[in-house]
Amino acid sequence: MKFIYLRTDFPSGLSHILMRNIDSKNYELRHYLLVLSNKGELWVDVFWPYDQECEMHTRLISESQFWHTFREWRLQGLDLGDNEKVAQVLARRQLHKRTKI
Repeated sequence: MKFIYLRTDFPSGLSHILMRNIDSKNYELRHYLLVLSNKGELWVDVFWPYDQECEMHTRLISESQFWHTFREWRLQGLDLGDNEKVAQVLARRQLHKRTKI
């Protein structure tokens, strides 16, 4: 696996730091090994559909920036994220986009 480190800062104030596996060959799904939000939610080994809107708010960061931010946010407390709930929300969003076309 080869990883890149990303940070997504949404206009709502929610931020994510992501560790993405770029060896994944599926172009419709993004494979993230770890995602941490500034709200203290942690997801591990997540597959998310490509989201163009999300990509507009995402930038590359260094591995050291990722782990520094991870430590800061972890000290604020962590909850394990519900991967099933995330998958359902993203699937509904993708279906809604397709019905608009």
